[in-house]
Amino acid sequence: MKMPLKAAAVVVAVVAAGCGGGGKPVVPPSAAQVVQKPVGVRAVTPATQLESSVLQATGSVRSKQSATLSAQASGALTRVTVNVGDRVKRGQVLAQLDTSNARIAADQARAAKAAADAAFDGATTEVERARVLAQSGSLARAALDKAEVGHRQAQAQAAQAAAALANAQEVLRDASLTAPFEGVITSRSRNEGDYVSPGTAIFGLVNTHALEVRAAVPEAFVDRVKVGTVVKGSLNPSGAPFEARVTSLGATIDEQTRTVEVLAEVLPAKDEGVRMRAGALVELDFSATVASDGAPGQAGLFLPAQAVNAKGQQGFVWVVQDGKAQRRDVKVERVLPGFVRVVQGLGSEERVVADASLQLQDGAALQVVQ
Repeated sequence: MKMPLKAAAVVVAVVAAGCGGGGKPVVPPSAAQVVQKPVGVRAVTPATQLESSVLQATGSVRSKQSATLSAQASGALTRVTVNVGDRVKRGQVLAQLDTSNARIAADQARAAKAAADAAFDGATTEVERARVLAQSGSLARAALDKAEVGHRQAQAQAAQAAAALANAQEVLRDASLTAPFEGVITSRSRNEGDYVSPGTAIFGLVNTHALEVRAAVPEAFVDRVKVGTVVKGSLNPSGAPFEARVTSLGATIDEQTRTVEVLAEVLPAKDEGVRMRAGALVELDFSATVASDGAPGQAGLFLPAQAVNAKGQQGFVWVVQDGKAQRRDVKVERVLPGFVRVVQGLGSEERVVADASLQLQDGAALQVVQ
């Protein structure tokens, strides 16, 4: 006798259920019974003092005196006396324009002034004689007034001629391009025979002896840096030491970097072998400056910026507690690139996951690895 298909299916199901060993059905484990594998993390403890090695600022050397020297008059260059790299003194003639027309104009102005001076002298003599005669009654008042007017006119013409001569001499001087200060020629854009006009750049000049460092100092300790303070520095990458005196503190804070511009004048090198050049990168060490109270660094609770997930001053960290992750809201302030100070929400002995960007959840099992 044949068994119906539906009954056969029931028999197969019963047999399958009985094959689990001991006759008990196999039940899949629930989510609560799955053992979570601990997440390996690095942990850090907040530093209670900021090490002096991070109280540094990177800066660059620049000249306190640099200029682009341009022509002050029109004409062809008849002489160029210096090349790039030449050291020049203040007042040294660097280039000369054609002065033939300027000299003629100056000679004409000089002759005109001499004629005006002679006319003024004659008018002065005439008016003095007229005053004497008028005083004795031998000269009419109208004649004296005429002499007085002639004298004033001659005086004005003499002054006008003197101004014209001064202008002609200034044009003549403008034909010579001189160094306004001692330095080194860094660029030369024109040669002999080139025609130039007022404003045409000819040379670049830099004073290599008057140097200063421009550095961006974190706002956390810039208020303790004082004008006049001498700081130590080192050239990058040679490490050669030097000293600089703070001359200026910026009045504003850069909103992006939270730093303040500080200018420091480079002091004469004690080691003759140390040579600084404009454009060099340097490191300024402010640890001695900001630790004037004797402490090796700033006090507080400090964490690497990577350990804090923060927007502005509000953020959170993952604290390792009893082998599990615990989210902790904190308030922080940025003190240095790469470091933050924890103002609120964290104890000095607590261990914090070093990377706040990890995808963790409250209560997640952690395994601290080093």
